[in-house]
This record gives sequence, structure tokens and C-alpha cells, in this order.
Amino acid sequence: MAGTVVVAAGCTRQQPVDELGLARSVRALADAGWAPVLVPPPAQADSDPGGALALALGESRSGRRAVPVVAHVLIDPLDPALAHPPAVARPEPLAVLEAEAIGALLGSGFAVVVADQVPVVPDGPVYGPALATLDGAACARRLAGDLGAGVLVFVTGDDGPPFAGDIDHRDAERALDGNPPCAAELAAAVRFLRAGGVLAVVTTAAALPAALSSTAADPGPALRVHRTLTRPRPEAPALAAGWC
Repeated sequence: MAGTVVVAAGCTRQQPVDELGLARSVRALADAGWAPVLVPPPAQADSDPGGALALALGESRSGRRAVPVVAHVLIDPLDPALAHPPAVARPEPLAVLEAEAIGALLGSGFAVVVADQVPVVPDGPVYGPALATLDGAACARRLAGDLGAGVLVFVTGDDGPPFAGDIDHRDAERALDGNPPCAAELAAAVRFLRAGGVLAVVTTAAALPAALSSTAADPGPALRVHRTLTRPRPEAPALAAGWC
């Protein structure tokens, strides 16, 4: 099922992510024919995970190196979230301005690393920065939609999701009623699938290639949320309110 896949790391459950392991797994996806876009954990004062991951990915099967891109995320200047302090304001991402450029890079055989995400608002004929904190899961969902990606992945720490299995978007949507700790990622998965996505996955860095493989005997610790399931619904695992 290879195609464009957006891999967002470090937002689910706030667990540290094995960045070198993540780079190896994303490189394995590229070698298997996927066109990967990696959204790493947010940069800290003393770190640059986007730049480090772009270097660690090395060359793709086509011989091209990964390209780091700063993405500007369009938000509505009248979004009600902006009435709150910038540290807690999480406005709805409306578009990723560099989506067309990222798609062109993918089409040319480059893997892409979103090195940073900057919220912006319209300012006359241009755009200006906005004081807000972006929701990483929502931005990954928006980017996946803008790219027409079929698959959206959230990478957790080594503990992974609390169980492995396959469910559909209706099961995931019902789980939101319990306000699980990773509600933002689950909500992003549901919206992605309802908008036309095929598969959303929560897994670990190491298990990522197997989670997206159609031939792997053991997909590892992966929760896979499908738009629909072909098997009988009673076989779908039930999600407890605190599943993650």
C-alpha cells in the first residue's frame, strides 16, 4: 500500500522518542517504496531534532538526501483559541503553506523532515507570524490531508500503545467520549480518516516498518485505526476510557 505517509513523533503521551531508531525506521519505509514526511518532536533550546533527523536519514533509495523544511501553518486570526495566552492557545490549523513544495520534493524522490512549524495569519498580501502554540497532532493531520496522504502515523516512546490491534474510526470516535490522555492524537486520527485517509497508526519507532507492512507476520506494538474494516465488527477490540 506504499504511498505518501506522514509520521509525527513525540506528541503522543509525551514520551521521549528514540530519534536514531526513528530515522532507521523512516529510511526503511523509503526503501520499501513509501514517500515519507517526518514531523519530529518540537525543538528545545539545546536541540535541533529536525536537522539531526534529516542528517540521520541519509540517502533514500533514489540516492537523494532528506530535506528539512520549515512549515508555516495558516490559522484564522479570529480563532477563539487566540483569546487565551499564547502558551495554551491551540488554534485550528487551516493549511500548511509549503504543502505543494513538500509534495514536489516527495515526487522527486526526497524524504522530507518538517524541521519547524510556525503559525501564521494573513497580513495583507503576505503572511505574518502569530503568537500561538500549535497542536502537533492536529498539524500532522492537516499536513497529511493537504498532501493527500493515505497514512498518518503517531510514534510514541518505547512503551507503545497499551494494546495492539485493528479498529475502525467509529470505535476510535467512541473512545473519545472517555477523554483519554491522548485525545488530541485520537481525534486527529478520526478527522483524518473521515476526510478520506485510509489508515492511522499509533506505534513505536522500532515497530514502524512492520506496522505499515502488508506482509509482516507480527506488526508489533501497533494500534491501527482504519476508515473501515472488512472483518466482522464484533472482533474489534474494545477501547477502555483510559486506553492511552
